[in-house]
Amino acid sequence: MIRKWFGGGDEEDEPPRTDYALEDLQVGYLVDFDLKTWEVIGYNVYDYDGFETREWELRCGEEVRFLELAVDDGQAEWVLTRKIGLRQLDPEVAAAIIDSGDPPEEVRLAGRPYLAVESSAGQMREGGGGRGHEFVNWSYESEEGERVLFISQWGERDFRAYEGEYVEEYQFTDILPGKKEKP
Repeated sequence: MIRKWFGGGDEEDEPPRTDYALEDLQVGYLVDFDLKTWEVIGYNVYDYDGFETREWELRCGEEVRFLELAVDDGQAEWVLTRKIGLRQLDPEVAAAIIDSGDPPEEVRLAGRPYLAVESSAGQMREGGGGRGHEFVNWSYESEEGERVLFISQWGERDFRAYEGEYVEEYQFTDILPGKKEKP
């Protein structure tokens, strides 16, 4: 009734949408994880010769994390990583890639060994579209298989490293559209 008096006519009120899934995230959305609220500040698609993964860049204060979704044979696999300095690994990792084209089969981070799982090349499309940026990626897992490590090469001498863990969709709650959602 009040809506009729102050504008809006006879339009029916629609309840706000509350059924967002993690894969619905868009830039500007908010999501809770590990007792913190994270804002989605970036989105990328990685294409490995037709096999695509999706990545959302999340920020909470000064912390930045990368949430990646890979769906293989209908199974969703979520990985949450953070960027680390390549120097936190064996300082010879980049030199080994430059010399032989591949990093060592085992690398260490904070005393924990990570074993090589696979390597792949692809293209990263910022925002999910447009021309891609070529890269090579090496994936590692900890001995118990719970932690992951990625080393990426984006040019002749541009190397990046990311470390993290496998996560489950249910660990992320209260997904809300942010200021950048369009009606």
